[in-house]
Amino acid sequence: MNTESSSRTEKLLKVKVSDVMNKTVITIDHDDLIGKASRLMLENRLHALLVMKDTKPKYMISAYDLMKVSYEDTFSESNADMLRTTVEQLVKEQNLMSLPSNAYLIEALKIFVDYQIHSIPIIDEGRVVGIVSLMDLAGWYLKTHEELRK
Repeated sequence: MNTESSSRTEKLLKVKVSDVMNKTVITIDHDDLIGKASRLMLENRLHALLVMKDTKPKYMISAYDLMKVSYEDTFSESNADMLRTTVEQLVKEQNLMSLPSNAYLIEALKIFVDYQIHSIPIIDEGRVVGIVSLMDLAGWYLKTHEELRK
């Protein structure tokens, strides 16, 4: 491994999710309709929303979840209706993967790969403090790559 690559790898092992995360987190309530989730994702150019239940983070709903509904709507007789199905009905079988803000970015990368997800809420002592996505990770990587090229 050349010096430049090893320097980037060392940075990846030292950086915390708090250095990369987005502190603006758009949420949706568990009993909102999935049509609202779809609209929020489109309006905000997001791939996922954090689902809250009783003021606590409970699930994530992704664009992939909504795409499955759209597909099932076309090809299945027992489909979910965007105007009648709640967010919780769609994602209630999922486990919420989260990290604390002092976790290392490499831990987020492992979760992205192991669970094939694109966004991870950052939660400290039950309080949502941010969200980190694959795009945040890509942006950080690009920035550090450009710094090392100089």
